[in-house]
Amino acid sequence: MAKRQRDEPPEETGPVARVRVDSPLPHLDQAWDYRVPEKLVDTVKIGSRVRVLMNGKLVSAVVTDVLEESDFDGALAKVQSSSKMPSFTADAVALAQHVARRYGGSTWDVLRLMAPPRVLAVEKREWPSPEPDPAYAKARALTAHDLVGAGLSVGPGDRVVWQGLPDENPRTSVPAQALVEAALQAVGETASAILVVPDARGIRAVLAECERRGLARWTSRAGGQVAVLDSDDGPTQRFGSYLAAMHGHARIVVGTRPAVMQPVPQLALLALWDEANTVYEELHAPYLHARTVAAMRAEDGSAVVIGGYALSADATALVENGWARAAVPSRDVVRDAVPAMDVMTAERREAEGPSGWHWMPGSAWRSLTKALESGPVAVMVPRAGYVHAAACATCDAWAVCRQCESPLALASAGADPVCVENKHPQPDWHCPECHGNRLKHLRQGIERIAEQLSRMAPGVPLTVSSAATGVVDDHAVTEGIVVATPAALPAVEGGYAHLVVVDAGVPAHAGLGAELRAVRWWLNASALVRSRSDGGAVTVVGELPDVTRRALSTWSPVDAARAEYAERAPLGFPPHRRHVHVSGDQWTVDGALRDAGVRDGHDGATVIPRPDGASVLVPRGRAQAVVDALRVTQQRLSAGGGKAGEQLRLKVDGPLDL
Repeated sequence: MAKRQRDEPPEETGPVARVRVDSPLPHLDQAWDYRVPEKLVDTVKIGSRVRVLMNGKLVSAVVTDVLEESDFDGALAKVQSSSKMPSFTADAVALAQHVARRYGGSTWDVLRLMAPPRVLAVEKREWPSPEPDPAYAKARALTAHDLVGAGLSVGPGDRVVWQGLPDENPRTSVPAQALVEAALQAVGETASAILVVPDARGIRAVLAECERRGLARWTSRAGGQVAVLDSDDGPTQRFGSYLAAMHGHARIVVGTRPAVMQPVPQLALLALWDEANTVYEELHAPYLHARTVAAMRAEDGSAVVIGGYALSADATALVENGWARAAVPSRDVVRDAVPAMDVMTAERREAEGPSGWHWMPGSAWRSLTKALESGPVAVMVPRAGYVHAAACATCDAWAVCRQCESPLALASAGADPVCVENKHPQPDWHCPECHGNRLKHLRQGIERIAEQLSRMAPGVPLTVSSAATGVVDDHAVTEGIVVATPAALPAVEGGYAHLVVVDAGVPAHAGLGAELRAVRWWLNASALVRSRSDGGAVTVVGELPDVTRRALSTWSPVDAARAEYAERAPLGFPPHRRHVHVSGDQWTVDGALRDAGVRDGHDGATVIPRPDGASVLVPRGRAQAVVDALRVTQQRLSAGGGKAGEQLRLKVDGPLDL
């Protein structure tokens, strides 16, 4: 039964707004009933953002239901004010409640992530029922390429895990032609499609393809067919695009992570690209993952595509468990679409002699400079900064801090070394083994590599793209060498002639799924290189595990993901079981797990002690009941007052640290 506020004496009858309030306290995450005053009867609807009194304070809330009467026989406080129009549909509210329950969080937190801040001027504009727009049918007639051959063919209600391939031209981080074509086929006359991409670069690529087909970005002045949800937009444009999509005025939606929850009148297709990208892990409570939310939205009958150039074990699990089908292009199609892949082995580097063990082996450098004759080339560096580790140039002993023995790094050319862990400066460094004072650079960052490339290729234009130096826009480079960190490599017209990935590897401490993350890094970069038939090639230099090397050399990321999924089965690691991280003091955590019926080694559960609590692995069939029970305990502790609500914290389906 919903809770009420006894702030006022009994009053006239009228509608009742059932709301969820903005509060960090778990015990307040429940339905609360408020009377709707006569002046707001025509304004307050499901999805309205309202202000109400809670414990004598004015707080924000969202209306989740409107009732004729409350089942509470006492007096109800009144809704104090309301937005001019709802910010959420009834389906959106239901989705938020569903997501909140799955992640053991609050409905308000999910709603906060779903919608941008409201803008009064946008709410005041008229939002009539949308009219049929012939632009979508015209755009459908401009088929880009053979989508069935590319591995993407989506029917109504279909669930697809897709290994995508790069578009022929332009080569970008997103196969925009295939995604837009799928969206156009899905929207028909009245439905909507949502395309979720990891970043602004992806948004621009998809929008460019929409515009090529005659579809315009929605604006408040001119209208349009494509709603772009971009955090870089101002609040007015962002909230306007959100409402335009919600009311069906723009029936193709393109955006980053929050767009996965975008309300639309009739969702026909939701496509999530680059699903293994960590940007899809929400950093704020309740720590949802966009891939999981996309799968949840399929429960209402919409088609869902979860894809990438490389795939995660979690996406593979959707296929292995029969929830989705795999869309994997044939080997012949893959070979025609991707560049030639060359992963240098230790034997080959040894055969080259001393030049083979340079960070840029002689054979790789010759291929790169030869390719410069036909267009831009690229060098991918896995690390930002200058130098992350060093050794004595005389005896090869690792250079470590005199105070704490942490490895030494250099921030720039000529700078004194500084230890990595505690930032202790090390002026006048001398090797304790041989007393030499010269350092050899190991684990070089992009800035050091760029310095050397400028000397190795004098007169050749050099472009550096990284978060620290500035990320270069797609198609801004037309010649020379581009040196970039992962995710910062810009697309070039026609694709790169050659790419060399230097110092490729998988850090030993990278944790579960590290090999697949490496596959994703290097395939995403390789997708920006011309196809094999156009002379495109990639050289990967570094020490790689066998599974990563095979996936790269044969462009077979699905095989690698399946192998990873199979390896986790006997260990019961996610996604075979679900992971719940429970943090708090040991007494509280132990009690919460006991109340939830979780014991290590019983009923398929494993409890891994952590300094801040415990990681719990539970069978998927039991997981929701365990999360529900932990949430009840959390709310009970929160109701105790003081800091009790902070005594137990949950993070569901987060990364598992081994």
